[in-house]
Amino acid sequence: MSLATRLLIIVVIQTLVLAGMIAKRQWTLATGTPVVLETQPIDPRSLFRGDYVIFNYDISRLNLTELDGDDEFERHDSIYVVLEPGDPYWRARAVYREPPPGQLALRGRVQYAGEQWWNPETQTSEEVRHVRVRYGIEDYFVPEGEGRVLERPVQGEVISLRVAVDRFGNGAIQALLINGVERYRETLF
Repeated sequence: MSLATRLLIIVVIQTLVLAGMIAKRQWTLATGTPVVLETQPIDPRSLFRGDYVIFNYDISRLNLTELDGDDEFERHDSIYVVLEPGDPYWRARAVYREPPPGQLALRGRVQYAGEQWWNPETQTSEEVRHVRVRYGIEDYFVPEGEGRVLERPVQGEVISLRVAVDRFGNGAIQALLINGVERYRETLF
């Protein structure tokens, strides 16, 4: 096989892998069930990546004693968080190690599992099994110079995200909402 043929095969394989990544995300956006999640944005700035916002979801920190399903997770375990509609945000109802059939579940990875839970309402530490989960939808790129606006919303502004969740548990951000109104919408290009 000639060098030119080998290089052509490598380029074709790389192109197919990239096209597959784009197709998977677009499939999730097009076919996934839209859910609105509560967030607390943090605005970092990267010299190489530009303005982006890191979102900390209400469903990122889970008290396992309050949820149905499995309760033994370790760091780096896969976790499926079953979501149910709430008013106005979707909430976690159960957690499982395997995808639960017939239920809308967002797949994540356990970042931390512990026994001490800080209760912000009582300002006390409690012995409760809990996990911190990362879903892969925490980073969101925004137009240059607009990250600060999202980091520090004015009094009364509520920032939330509409996320598409497909039947495999994959999530993709569809839109960023301010007070329930679309501010940014994800498109292919």
